[in-house]
Amino acid sequence: MLDWHTIPNASDRLKWYQNKGQMKLNLFLSIIFVGIVLNGYDGSLVSGLQASDAWQADLGYPDGVRLGLLNAIGSISGLVVGPIITYIDENWGRRWGIRFYGYTMLIGSVIGCVAGISGANGYGIFVAGRAIIGLGLASFLMTSLIVVQEITHPRSRETVAASWDSYWILGSVIAAWVNFGCVGYITSSWSWRIPYIIQVPFALYILIAVQFVPETPRFLFANGREAEAYAFLVEYHGNGDVDDPLVQFEFQEMKDAINAEKAAKAEKWSTILKTRANIHRLGLAALMVFLTAVNTTVFDLVGITDPTIQTGIQAGLSVFTWFCQIAAVYIGKFVGRRKILLFIWPILLLSFVGICVSSGVFANASEGNTRAGIATVALVWIYLGFFNCSNPVLYSYPAEVQTFSMRSKGLLVWNTVTQLMGAYTTWVDAIALNSIGYKYYIVYMPLLVIQWVLVYFFMVETKGYTLEEIATVFDGKNPSLTSVQTLPTVEQQGEEDEDNK
Repeated sequence: MLDWHTIPNASDRLKWYQNKGQMKLNLFLSIIFVGIVLNGYDGSLVSGLQASDAWQADLGYPDGVRLGLLNAIGSISGLVVGPIITYIDENWGRRWGIRFYGYTMLIGSVIGCVAGISGANGYGIFVAGRAIIGLGLASFLMTSLIVVQEITHPRSRETVAASWDSYWILGSVIAAWVNFGCVGYITSSWSWRIPYIIQVPFALYILIAVQFVPETPRFLFANGREAEAYAFLVEYHGNGDVDDPLVQFEFQEMKDAINAEKAAKAEKWSTILKTRANIHRLGLAALMVFLTAVNTTVFDLVGITDPTIQTGIQAGLSVFTWFCQIAAVYIGKFVGRRKILLFIWPILLLSFVGICVSSGVFANASEGNTRAGIATVALVWIYLGFFNCSNPVLYSYPAEVQTFSMRSKGLLVWNTVTQLMGAYTTWVDAIALNSIGYKYYIVYMPLLVIQWVLVYFFMVETKGYTLEEIATVFDGKNPSLTSVQTLPTVEQQGEEDEDNK
């Protein structure tokens, strides 16, 4: 089988500033990444606002179930919108999911900002705004993961896709420092309204900028617009050269794969659920979500209750985890996805054991143990530092392992599990931690062991493959041992498919 890494391409012989096609493509990707920054900003904002006395007063001091519902409502609405966005992405185009995100962020942010004004039901209004925003957050997560995989140049696809979550963390960093400045030093309601209303200009930018982002070439081809798909590859992957060898290879590979999927009606759920390979793909999308199922909010448990100190520590932690992700994106260029997770998970387990021990020492001390509290916070930093080194894999993998015809549906499975997990961790965890404190963390220890075992036996290595090659890998008898050199050709794969019928 031809190794695409050796095929000549315009990007190989041009300086970055000479490759106008690549520069325009990067501009389109930057619009997506601004959306992810906003996603991360909003996703981290509310936890910081809870340290604001004015926010608490304006919303009627929510706690227990009411606070759990406030935190979980975005995940609940995100769960509901998933099937709708899947239909839109598959039939109307990928850009509509991004437009929907812009509208919901704009409307939801404005509604949230007016909560508590003039004696209105601050809690109810804020929750309504969070529900609307949750619709858009899920929409953008699903759509942007697909777009990044499908429009990026094959030479840089793995790195760009791996960096996706680092922009979410960047948004989290911005939110943490905005909260630190506002919540920590402003006592009026503006302490939380300013951070919240900052989302409005970002939402407006996305609504305008998305008009300039082209549809992905795979979507264009699948909808009978072959000439437009080839023109996309020529302009953005071949720098305008219609005879570029890598562009021709990409187009032929795309053509063979999509035509074969159309012939097999591979986009239908009835077809998807018939084959072991497709179920494997969907299972791995769900597994990546399961690997993120740990919440480590410990500041209140170790006696750190001052809003300025809490937001300051959180801001520093956000910066630290962002640098960890950037380092992991670079390391991922040389190390396979599966190896990264298998190496990190034992470290997470050891860190978690340390967190439980130090939290227990602090909780059982008569007047609190300062050293144990400091040790707990330090261990949380270590834990989250290594955990964030896994995020480039966890958030790029679910989209890249799907075939084109089932990519939106694979992300629907991913989103469904994500929102259910998000609702659980933000609602149930808050109640459990309030009831039994650090002891609740013990529940997660066996989960880390189970997660490592699942990765070892079921995760398929995808490093070094194109999207179409990844699809072929899963149809082998032992996907985890397949290499580029042993992949079947399109003709061989067609013969195998006939034999399996």
